[in-house]
Amino acid sequence: MTEQNYNNIPEEEEIDIMELISKLWKKRWMILKWCGIGAVLGLIIGFSIPQTYRASPTLAPETEKKMGSAVGSIASMMGVSLDNSVDAISVEMFPDVVASTPFICGLFDLPVQFERKDSVINTTLLDYMLEYQKSPWWSYVINAPFKALGWVMSIGKEKESDELPAVLDPQNLPKKVRGVVKYFRENISVVVDKKTGKTGISSEMQDPLVVATVVEAVMENLKSYMSDYRTSKVRQDVENLTAIYEQRKQDYYDAQQAYAQYVDGNRSVALRSAQAESERLQQEMNLAYQVYSQVATQLEAARIKEQEAKPVFAVLEPVTIPNRKAAPSKAKMLVIFTFLAGCCAAAWVLFGEDYWKKLKENL
Repeated sequence: MTEQNYNNIPEEEEIDIMELISKLWKKRWMILKWCGIGAVLGLIIGFSIPQTYRASPTLAPETEKKMGSAVGSIASMMGVSLDNSVDAISVEMFPDVVASTPFICGLFDLPVQFERKDSVINTTLLDYMLEYQKSPWWSYVINAPFKALGWVMSIGKEKESDELPAVLDPQNLPKKVRGVVKYFRENISVVVDKKTGKTGISSEMQDPLVVATVVEAVMENLKSYMSDYRTSKVRQDVENLTAIYEQRKQDYYDAQQAYAQYVDGNRSVALRSAQAESERLQQEMNLAYQVYSQVATQLEAARIKEQEAKPVFAVLEPVTIPNRKAAPSKAKMLVIFTFLAGCCAAAWVLFGEDYWKKLKENL
C-alpha cells in the first residue's frame, strides 16, 4: 500500500529555464518598447519634480565636569553646590522638540531671501511656503476634482477669508498652515548619536539660500529652546532673589540713614536713653546689612548656577549654502522606470499572456 501511494504522487513540474529565455527572446522587441516607454516616463517625472537642495550642519554638546570649572570653584567657596546633573536635558529630546507644532510655528516669521526671475524677493518663511513653492504638474490634476467639489459644496455658504490671522494659534491653525507644519515635520530631520550626543540636522527645500537660512534658524532656536528649558527653574530663582535683594538693600539703606540722622541729631546729648536708642539703631543697621549681604551672596551664586546650567554646543559642521541639487536625480529616475517597465513586460510575457488567453477561453 505504501509503495502504491508513493507511485500515485504526481511528479513536481520542473521549470524549464531555456523555455523561459526563449519566450523572452521572441518578445524582445515588445520588452524593449516597454523599456523605452518606461525611460520616457522616468524622464518626464524627473523633469517635472521641482529641484531641491539640502543643508546639513552637525552639532556636538560639550561635556560638563562637575565642579571642575573656575565658576564652579567660586560657587563652592560660597558654600553653594552647582551640581545640576539631575536637571540636565538629554539631547535625545531634540527630534521631538523640532517636530513639535510650537517650534515649527516659531520659524514662520523668519525673514528669507531668494531669487526669482532675475529679481531678489524678501519675505517671511510662511509666505514663501504658501506663495512661492513649486509643485509637480500632476498635483494640480489630482487636486482639481477636490477643488471643484469644494467649490460646489461652498455654493450658498459664506465664503471663508483667505487672510491669515495676525497671530497664529498653534492649537487652532488654518488648514493651509497645517499643511506647512506637516511639510516641515516630515522635511526637517534630526538624528542624534546616543553614545556621543552628536546631532545632525538636515532639510531639503527648493531654494539653496532659503534652506540654509531655515536650517541655521532651526539650529539656533533649538539651542535657545534647550537652554531656556534647562535654566527655567534657576532663572526663576534668580528673578525671585533679585526682587528680595532690592528690598533688602533698601531696608539696609533706610536703617543706615536712620542711624546716621539720629547720631547727627544727638551728638552732644549724654542721656543714657539717647545712647540706648543709638545702639538699637546701630544693631538694626548691622542686622539689615548682614541680611543684605547674605541675599547678595545667594543672588550671585544663583547667577553663576544659571550660567553653568546653560548647555553649550560645538558646531562641528556649520551651515553652508548648497551649490548642488539633492533631488531629483534624473538618471536614477531613468534607470528605475526603465527597469520597472522591463520587469512588467517580462512578467507579462512569461505569465500574464498565458493567463489572459486561458481567461478569454473560459469566458
